[in-house]
Amino acid sequence: MRRVFMSLFLLGIFFLGMVPVTAIESETVTEESYNGPGKLIATYGEGKLYAYGSLNVVELHGNYREMGRQYGALRKEILNDIYSQMTKNTAWVSAAGDLTSREQEKKQVYAEYPNYNEIMMGISETSGLGDKTYLTCSIIQLFHILTYDSSPGQCSFDAAWGPYTSNSQLVAGRNFDLTPVMSNYTEIVVYNPDDGNIPVAKMGYVGSVYITSGLNREGLFLELNNGDNPYGQLQAQNKASNNTTSGKKIDTYLELFELLQKSANTTELDKNFAYANTTIGVVINVADKTGAFSYEWIPNKYKKRAPQDEGLLVATNDFIDPSWGLKLPSPGSSNDSGMSVLRMDNLLIMSIQNKGKITPEVMMQMMSTPIEDGGPFFPTYTSYEMVVVPQDLKIWFKVPRYYNWTDVDLKNHFDA
Repeated sequence: MRRVFMSLFLLGIFFLGMVPVTAIESETVTEESYNGPGKLIATYGEGKLYAYGSLNVVELHGNYREMGRQYGALRKEILNDIYSQMTKNTAWVSAAGDLTSREQEKKQVYAEYPNYNEIMMGISETSGLGDKTYLTCSIIQLFHILTYDSSPGQCSFDAAWGPYTSNSQLVAGRNFDLTPVMSNYTEIVVYNPDDGNIPVAKMGYVGSVYITSGLNREGLFLELNNGDNPYGQLQAQNKASNNTTSGKKIDTYLELFELLQKSANTTELDKNFAYANTTIGVVINVADKTGAFSYEWIPNKYKKRAPQDEGLLVATNDFIDPSWGLKLPSPGSSNDSGMSVLRMDNLLIMSIQNKGKITPEVMMQMMSTPIEDGGPFFPTYTSYEMVVVPQDLKIWFKVPRYYNWTDVDLKNHFDA
């Protein structure tokens, strides 16, 4: 398997070399940057709200109901604003259908995940939203998708370590590409539960009680990329179904939340992942201080995909493990959905050209390089970006058009 990957990797580099890309030297900064300490701006019980420039970090403590109550009180105003924007958007309301039915549907899903349902109930108590909490805090992504019809719904990931970084330490970059709609409604929420589960920092939309990107206190980072296109290909070839063979109402994003809370390292994650399930096609990218890999995941089946090279893993929205039997389209062609292959190729080239020199700063520059300039960045679609050093529990977060890279030391927000 390793030899197959290296053959594909080297063959790909031959063709990628025809794309004119240069090594990273500097980045033009147009948005405000911030690298100072967090400023405490509000408290509720044991909950705290910090501002790092334009980026908010919410720190929660206690049992799950208490953490929900803290969050609902600290973010009450913005949560009600989000719900108001949702319900005033006729396109979203029309697509969502009967909102009461939607609320009941989401309540049933969260009932399968009692801890996160407790968070929801806590939020409902102090935000004043009641059952509206389930819409506001569970399907905000759907609101973004339906209010920006041409969204590609794509993401990019790059993890470098060992021979690829300046100090051998792993550095991961992640672009979340959904829409620019409400992309400034983003934050970091740090959950410190009192039940013995591992504290987790969630990076994403305000109010979202689920994980698309998260880092736990043990330095395990994972994030989700859309895999609809390869899943659709597998279904068309009768190599996959949409049945989960379980009576449980499964939510992929809540499955990821549980995995981060229960896995202290990649060995534990592997064991736990075997018992998780999904209803969609996704690429789950995983990194810790030792390295990175991907799970290419569909209902009832996944493949653990190895790095392209020793010290380098790049992933976008295609399944590239050869055992799937899927053929990748030409980079940037009409069949290259969301320019997934082109973005992957661009990241491979930049990473190779910067081999031995990659630092968090270089990773930031690579992730912010537009596609037309040889990078993965959508100037009109990328919602937010992050760079993570799992070993140090450090994150840099950026929302294009609103603010530039802002660094947060999460050790200051995790319980010891």
